[in-house]
Amino acid sequence: MDRRDALHLLGLTAGALAALPASAAAARRGRRAAPAALPLDDPRFHMHTLARLQGDLSGRPLYGYSRGKVFGLTPGAGLPIADYGRRLYDYEGGSVSRSRLLPDGNIETVSRSFLFYTDPETGAYLAEWTNPVTGRTVPVPPFRGGISGSVLTPMGPKVSASFTMESTVFGRPPRLEFVTMGDVTFVSRVAFTRWTPKGESRARTEYTQDDWVVRTADLLDSRRTTLSATSAWTSQTEWQTWLEMPPGTPGAQLWRANGMKTHRLEDLPPAFLAEVEAKHPGILTDPLEFTA
Repeated sequence: MDRRDALHLLGLTAGALAALPASAAAARRGRRAAPAALPLDDPRFHMHTLARLQGDLSGRPLYGYSRGKVFGLTPGAGLPIADYGRRLYDYEGGSVSRSRLLPDGNIETVSRSFLFYTDPETGAYLAEWTNPVTGRTVPVPPFRGGISGSVLTPMGPKVSASFTMESTVFGRPPRLEFVTMGDVTFVSRVAFTRWTPKGESRARTEYTQDDWVVRTADLLDSRRTTLSATSAWTSQTEWQTWLEMPPGTPGAQLWRANGMKTHRLEDLPPAFLAEVEAKHPGILTDPLEFTA
């Protein structure tokens, strides 16, 4: 047992653990196992599941919304716990996307995305921010992704980028993990990605994990072009450049967000929609066309 396991089991006595019947342990193993009906050896099942979790194969515009927290992690022996992990800022993100099946069976997606950084205490959208590590106040840059496109294949995604990028999900069959508990299935995907930002010489690396919760019956229904699911996103990254950390500053950033998707703009928070219209007019409503 490692330290994380010990913390997870904190409060359970050895006697209580010993008293667990073998049948209970077997039941736990059964809940962790994916149902036999899932064709886990078929790359196209993983590909279509991922596409239906992220988008809608009917081609209808789909709007995404997420709200998250960003922490700064600073390693060091003997640091006060509040200095090891600091909540830096929060953010709200949005997107609009369309997906379609291609004649060769692959899946094309076009999308626009953006996010706003927010104050953790007030929820106000940030124009500047004071870095607690350096004490300097820096401008908060706007983030807006132009139209981006990708094609999902049984050998992973094909993504066009203006910079060098590699990932553990490129060049190999999509592989999702499934944990079914009765009527609900938890789906997850992990990736490690390395890229060199445009204009820089040093590569940056990050870890990301996507998680969804979906009804098992919906997952098994191949007629559904999209899957109603709640989502969560976790990532560990290097320090963002706009924070203006001194070169070689140790540590990393931890990102955590919850998200939803909808076909109706009116389902998104009104204050968020107002900020979108003020900062990025038309980004959600301008036509989004597939490539020829």
